[in-house]
Order: sequence, then structure tokens, then C-alpha cells
Amino acid sequence: MNDQLNIAVQAEARTLSSKCVLITVLLVAALSCSCSFKAGPNVRTLSPSPEPPPVNASQHQAEAKPTLPPPTGFVSDFANVLDPETKERLQQALTELKDKSNIEFAVVTVETTGGQPIFDYSLALAKEWGIGPKDTSQGGGILLTLAIKDRDWRIQISRSLEKDLPDEVCKALGDQSRDLYRQAKYGEGITKYVKAIIERLEGLRAFKLDRKL
Repeated sequence: MNDQLNIAVQAEARTLSSKCVLITVLLVAALSCSCSFKAGPNVRTLSPSPEPPPVNASQHQAEAKPTLPPPTGFVSDFANVLDPETKERLQQALTELKDKSNIEFAVVTVETTGGQPIFDYSLALAKEWGIGPKDTSQGGGILLTLAIKDRDWRIQISRSLEKDLPDEVCKALGDQSRDLYRQAKYGEGITKYVKAIIERLEGLRAFKLDRKL
């Protein structure tokens, strides 16, 4: 009788041991899933745009890159909203700005960014075109982008000019052209904004343009 009882106890012990091992394995698996799942949000927050459907890295880079022809001088009017006189006047003033201050100020109009946030679109465009001198100790780069059908605009400022043109200043100066854009007076609105930016830089960087906007 004692032998039978010992055998039963040993069998029960082996059963409990097997259950403990199984529970341990399941707990380890659950913790692993939790760790890998937590990595997901950290990766997604690096994306500046809303979460897209899964694509590979090369497809994502191709979609994020603006598809525009090379710039046509300092003024690239791909949306065809500037009259020839305004475009030429801007081009001459921005050329002189480059000559006297080593600041490259580019203006581009497009019909739409194609669904991309204009911040991402304009930043990618600035990098693609290489706006601004390589040695930024003596100058810098500025890109003003208008997306006409999107009814949106954005200005990108190189780090070397951030002290002279902080965000709040750029916004305040840009808002002065808002009513002109609403009236489809894009040439006047762009000219007013560019003029305000240049006049501020003239005062802070001790240069003066001969050509006035």
C-alpha cells in the first residue's frame, strides 16, 4: 500500500512540475511579445506624416522626395502664378542678396504637395536643391514654398540664420501677406514677404541692396 501511495505522489509531483514548466514558458513568451510590441510606437513617432500602410524603406524615401524639375534661378514658379515683371524683379533682388550677403533665398510655387505635409515637402526640396552655401559662417539659406491649391505656405531657414529670423518673426512677417494670398494676389504677397525678410537682414547684417522690391 505504501509503495502504491509513493508512486501516486511521485506521479502527481511530475504532473505539477510539468505544469509549472509550461506556465513558465508561457510567461516568458508573453513578456517577449510585450517588449517587441512596445518598440512599435517608438518607431512610428519618428515618421513626420500620418501612419501610412506598410511599405519598404526605398518606397517610403521615393514618396517623400519632391518630384520637381531643377530650380529656375532663385524664383521657380511651377504653379504659374507670377507675372514676368514680378518674377524678374524678385530674381534680381535675390541675386543681389546672394552677392552682398552670401544668403541664398529661393522662392518656389507649386500647385500642390501631393498630400505631403508642406514642412516635410519644403525641407526635402531645400536639401535636394542644396540651398545655401556650404560654408554657412558667412551666410545661409532660405526657402519660401507656396502650395497654391493646398492654400498653404512654409519658409525654411538654415541654422546660421535662426537668430536673425526666429520662427515667431517669420510667422509675423508672413501673416502680413495672408490677405493677398486669399485674394489670389500671389505676386504681391510673395514680394511683400520677401521684402520684409530682406529688410530685417539688412538691418541685422549691415548690408544694403540697391534694388528695391
